[in-house]
Amino acid sequence: MTTRKLYLAKVFLAFTISLIMTLLLMRSALAITSSPSADQDNPYRVEEFDINTPGNLEVRTSGGHITVEASTSNSVRVEMYVRKDGENLRPQDYDLDQWDIDISKSGNSIKANAKHKGNNGWSGWNNDRVSISFVVHTPRQMSSDLKTSGGHVEVDGLEGNQEITTSGGHLNLANLKGSIEAKTSGGHIELLNLEGEINAKTSGGHISAKTVAGTLDAETSGGHINLTDVSGSVEASTSGGSITADLTTIDQFVDLKTSGGNVDISIPDNISVDLQLRGTFVQGKLKNFSGEMEKNKVNGQLNGGGPKISARTSGGTVRLSFN
Repeated sequence: MTTRKLYLAKVFLAFTISLIMTLLLMRSALAITSSPSADQDNPYRVEEFDINTPGNLEVRTSGGHITVEASTSNSVRVEMYVRKDGENLRPQDYDLDQWDIDISKSGNSIKANAKHKGNNGWSGWNNDRVSISFVVHTPRQMSSDLKTSGGHVEVDGLEGNQEITTSGGHLNLANLKGSIEAKTSGGHIELLNLEGEINAKTSGGHISAKTVAGTLDAETSGGHINLTDVSGSVEASTSGGSITADLTTIDQFVDLKTSGGNVDISIPDNISVDLQLRGTFVQGKLKNFSGEMEKNKVNGQLNGGGPKISARTSGGTVRLSFN
C-alpha cells in the first residue's frame, strides 16, 4: 500500500470512528431528554392496605432491590418499580405479560411478589434486562420475609422477626428490634442500631455493626468485620480478613476467629473477664491479671474473671486495649 493510500485509509478510519461516536452521543442525549420514563420517582404500580399490627410482610423479586421502611401509619403502601437499562418504566412503556405479579393482602399479611415466567426467575430477568424492585412503607410492628436474587435490601425501623436474603447484593439494616436473619452470597452487610438476636452471614463481603445489643453472630468468608459499640454476646468469624471489636458490655461470651488477619479488641476498663487469646503475637497491657502470658497466647483471668473473651488468628496479631 502506497503512502497516499495509507494516509487516506487512516483518514477514513478516523472519520468513521468520529461519526460512530457522534451518533452514540446523540442517541444518549435523545434518550435522556425525550424518554417518557426518565422520572425515577414514578412507580409503575402502587397498592395500599390497612392492617392491624403486628403484621407480616413477604417480598420476592428476581432481579431488583427491596426497601422496607417503617412509618407512623397503620397502612402498608407497596410501590413497585420496573427498570430497564437504568431507567424507570411506566405501564405504557412496558407490558408485564411475561411476569407473575402478586401484590395482595390476606388477614394481617401483605405479599409483594414478582417472578419472570420464563427460565424460572433470575435467568429470565437477566435475559429480559428488566428488573422489578419494591419499596414498602409499613407500621413499625411488622415481621418480614424478604428475598431477591440480584439486588440490594434495605430495612429500617421494624420490630419483629426479619428474614432477609439476597444472592448478589448488599444488606443495609437499621433501627430494628427482634430476631434478625440476614444473608447475602456476595455483598456487604451494614448493621446500625439493632437490638435482639442477630445472625449476619455473607460469603464474600465485609460486615459492619454499630450500636448493636443482644446476641450477634457475624460470619464472612472473605471480608473484614468491624464491630463498634456492641454489647451482649458476640460470635464473629472470617476466613480472610481482620476483626475489630469495640465492646461496651459482655453478656455470656465473646468469640472472635480469623484465619488470615489481625484481631483488635477494645473492652471497658476494670471489666472482669476470662481471657483466651492466641495469635502470631498477642499484645496488651494487662493489670490485675492472673494466668499464663506469652508472646503468642494469653490464658487467665482479668480482675477476678467473668464472661469469656476468646480471640484466635492463624496469621496475625491479637491486640487488647481498654476504653
